[in-house]
Amino acid sequence: LWALDQCAGITVVQDPSDAAFPDMPLNALNRLRPDHMVTLAAMPRLLSSLVTQPAGEAVKAPESIRFEVEIAKGSVAEMDEMDGLGRRSVLACPTCHGVMWEIDEGPLTRFRCHVGHTFAAEHLSLSLDENLRRAMGSALRALEERLELARKLERDAEGKDQPHLAASWGKRASEYERELSVIRSAVSRMDEIDRGEDDYKAAE
Repeated sequence: LWALDQCAGITVVQDPSDAAFPDMPLNALNRLRPDHMVTLAAMPRLLSSLVTQPAGEAVKAPESIRFEVEIAKGSVAEMDEMDGLGRRSVLACPTCHGVMWEIDEGPLTRFRCHVGHTFAAEHLSLSLDENLRRAMGSALRALEERLELARKLERDAEGKDQPHLAASWGKRASEYERELSVIRSAVSRMDEIDRGEDDYKAAE
């Protein structure tokens, strides 16, 4: 919609109060002020009227849009070419882990890597959260396995009358349990934050 507006196209957005899923038109309204905002019932008449109007003067698409279209079609951009599109971000692409660029579009910022993955800020946050959860899950499993192995080796050493070795493995197991507690607390805190955000959205 932003690209259409930048190319002098006429923008039409459904009234969010009339939409089954208001988040979609609300996102559009957060990006730009459309030429028309109407209910779904009024949209057919509006569109029928618009298509009968004389076409305006042809406007060449901005070079940045033409460049992004080529990336979307599969072209891999060079780093210096991407520098002309936006500014380099400190964040890595959650899909390919490559460098990303921040691209300003009106009041909002979009993120794109040179391979072609693109994210609105909110979608990027969700992708990073998902990657973090996967990493935390992997860390939990690894720590649980390490703890189980340490406890087994402690028992084996005790059974073989090797008290010093048993004590060493017991100490390691205690350290692993503390590390597990930290990770579990972090996961629990993330769940609490997610529930709070869900409650906030429901209240809206």
